Amino acid sequence: MSPPPPEDPPSQCRVRRARADGWAMRRRNFLMGAIPLAGMALGARAGASELPVKRMPVQAQSVSNPQLLLGGDRGSMAGRWGGLLAPALEHGFIQAQNVSTRMTVGQDGVTAANLFDTQTPPDGTTALAVPGAALVAALSGEPRIHFDYTRWLPLFFSLLSPVVIGRAQLHHNLENFMRDRPVRIAVSTLTGIELPTVLGMTLFGLRPIPVPGLASVKDAVGALRDNQVDVIQILDPLGSPETRDAIAALARDGYPALFSLMDNMPPDAGTPHVPCMHDVLLRENRSAASSLLYSAWTALAGAASLDIALVLPMLTPPALVAEWRHATDIAIDSADIRAMASETGRRLVSGSACAEPFRQMAGDVTSVMALRRWLATHLPDWRMG
Repeated sequence: MSPPPPEDPPSQCRVRRARADGWAMRRRNFLMGAIPLAGMALGARAGASELPVKRMPVQAQSVSNPQLLLGGDRGSMAGRWGGLLAPALEHGFIQAQNVSTRMTVGQDGVTAANLFDTQTPPDGTTALAVPGAALVAALSGEPRIHFDYTRWLPLFFSLLSPVVIGRAQLHHNLENFMRDRPVRIAVSTLTGIELPTVLGMTLFGLRPIPVPGLASVKDAVGALRDNQVDVIQILDPLGSPETRDAIAALARDGYPALFSLMDNMPPDAGTPHVPCMHDVLLRENRSAASSLLYSAWTALAGAASLDIALVLPMLTPPALVAEWRHATDIAIDSADIRAMASETGRRLVSGSACAEPFRQMAGDVTSVMALRRWLATHLPDWRMG
């Protein structure tokens, strides 16, 4: 057996005992000092629960220096609407202030829409007033398009009921559905606002031949009477007394209204009923109403029927969107705008009521791609005449 370890000398035991006592005293002092600190922290936490959620008042956001970016010059549809909307909007903001307008070049609103998407911050300062022609151009995939209108926040829509007018013989042929008959259609450009009518003739089984350069109502009516075209589209049938008189004269002379693109005509418009394209197609070629091209036509028709849209950028703060919508509701309820709308057959929608027509104008990816494939097939022949 090994011997037991030798005992420490008495001096070493005293040193170790002194060190242990020192460590115990320091630990006790540390714990005694930590107790008041813990009590202070608990008291602060308990006191914080009694404080209000917002210790300092937060100033609400409000629109300042509002501006309308108009999709066109003074003579365009957006320019005419700007002259009505700007003064009417001034009374609807939290702080009454002047609403300025900024015009752009062109008539179809594409330039303004490009500026709006690429250079306008979502700070609630600028709203865009744009016609439906810009949306038709976007659906057709024109290379000059640099905006995505599906990301806009709609405030207000003015909707039209464009009518398609043709020869009496064509009306008879629509009823009997003669396939692949060539039909000449007056258009402003090959992918202009008349594109729904061109595609509509395809859905009826006819062969459309666009005749470009006929943008005005006067030119289109003259071409129809001179046998240069078989079909014309009138975007704003009640827009002026001259247009109403021209349509009535055409009906008397054997050029009836074949159909309207959309049924947006107010019931008290006092005009003869014109069947909607959807109803005529269901009667004459029901199978076409379930095709992808018909879905594309629905988006085109909705866009072409858009007289004017007032929109904000997508990321605009909710408080500023709410203020713009309140101002818009007050503006379109003004006597001048209501009188103009009732006299010219426009349907005004605002706020949440814009959701359904906006969804229709946007279409879906599959139908838009079908439209662009159809255009890619036919545009080369149309350009060659």
